[in-house]
Amino acid sequence: ALTFFLAKGGEEKSEKLAIFGSVRARKGAELMVMSAVERKAEGHYTGKMTDRKTTTKSFDVDRLTMDPEDMAYARGREGSTRSKLETASGAILQFVGPMAFIAGDAMERQRCRDYLG
Repeated sequence: ALTFFLAKGGEEKSEKLAIFGSVRARKGAELMVMSAVERKAEGHYTGKMTDRKTTTKSFDVDRLTMDPEDMAYARGREGSTRSKLETASGAILQFVGPMAFIAGDAMERQRCRDYLG
């Protein structure tokens, strides 16, 4: 995915980020940005979010609230376990605050959920 910030104008405290690429690549980049923002401003994205399991067979995103200990284990040292879970399931897995975001088709999302326990 190709990402870049658009020109910032006026007194705005936020910037717009343009993300180009396939749907899957754009969603992966969006989730990485969300994770980074959430680390700096806790609750910015996840403050009012609840768990969500979609029934869509095509590409979509599920959300799952995780226990901090389980999340630390699933993240692994320097994200190594998260990366292995992504590879094994075929899904995009990103942790945003207390939530796991799982993106992919229905089988990829379910496989990733199964691996997370």
